[in-house]
Amino acid sequence: MAVRLARHHLATRTTPEHLVDVVREMVGIHAQVMSAAELQLAARIDGLRPSDVQDALWSERKLVKAWSMRGTLHLLVPDDLAAFVAAAATRERWSEEVWLRAYGLTNELMEQVTQAVGDLLSDAPLTRGALADGVAARLAEPDMGNRLRSGWGTYLGAPAQRGLLIYGPSEGRNVTFVRPSAWLGRPIAPAEHKSPPESLDALASLIRRFLFAFPGSSRDMVVRWWGAQRAGLINDATARLGDTIATVEVDGRKTWVRKEDVAAVTSAEPFRGVRLLPGFDPYVNELPRRTDELLPVVHHDRIYRTAGWVTPVVVVDGSVAGTWELTAGKRGGIAVQPLRSWRGGVHRELRAEADRLAAFLERPLELTVAPPLAEEAG
Repeated sequence: MAVRLARHHLATRTTPEHLVDVVREMVGIHAQVMSAAELQLAARIDGLRPSDVQDALWSERKLVKAWSMRGTLHLLVPDDLAAFVAAAATRERWSEEVWLRAYGLTNELMEQVTQAVGDLLSDAPLTRGALADGVAARLAEPDMGNRLRSGWGTYLGAPAQRGLLIYGPSEGRNVTFVRPSAWLGRPIAPAEHKSPPESLDALASLIRRFLFAFPGSSRDMVVRWWGAQRAGLINDATARLGDTIATVEVDGRKTWVRKEDVAAVTSAEPFRGVRLLPGFDPYVNELPRRTDELLPVVHHDRIYRTAGWVTPVVVVDGSVAGTWELTAGKRGGIAVQPLRSWRGGVHRELRAEADRLAAFLERPLELTVAPPLAEEAG
């Protein structure tokens, strides 16, 4: 975990000119909630401003916002978007009979929707409503227009996974979409490449990148990160990595480490420090589950909640030691709930973390710390 903290730029933070590098090294930043994505980056980059993230997305186009791993929104660098699209062919669910039946669709209609989305989008942002109307008119399927207006990515996931749709800059409260290749000025969809990479090779390459940031991941952890429907897919992909991947036992579990990282993970000095990590933070998302040393099992469901929500946490010396939330009102601030008693010095370090967060949000934040929780039953 000390190696992960270092490679996540949490042990030693970096500076704003490395914003894109951080996103690349993390193989994406979870962006289902955009404010949480900005806070994930702020936790790793000293002096970052929200406008830096917006500029990288909409002005410089060095980052994109797209549905990717697990079918959730992420910020990605363009190279990783192209790699994801190539690898995503390994897990298409849109043509599966079970999925089509659940949503009352046919494979032919879903392919027509995907093609229509690709044809309608360009580098000119199109609102969800305008895109829905355009698809419905082209297919003469008014009901499909209503479906595409849904706030979820159920029906737009297929064209997104095929490399035909990413987010554009919002127009007020309305989200917009653009065609990735037109927006970025480079091929993204497999059909736009002269020689598109083979999907399993693309997935293997992404897994190797993932293991740089998350060494010591088990097969189940990689399955969870990718959102694979079957573990065998991950076995097939990692087999393509050959002897560049080593199997290392961690706390009785078989895990994967890049061969060149074995020395680092077996000799790293434990991290000592305090960090405030926001909801959906990659470090927390990809923690080994139900391991008392990293998060007391009794508090597991307090962190990993229903519908995929991941609570903001206080990390002390690499372990989840508390939760926190921003509070509203005139005396709004940061309310912290310790999960257990802390070592000496944590409160002082926590104050420094709160000051960093206040600087990023550009407002004062009063820090309040509740008494530690008693052991929870169950």
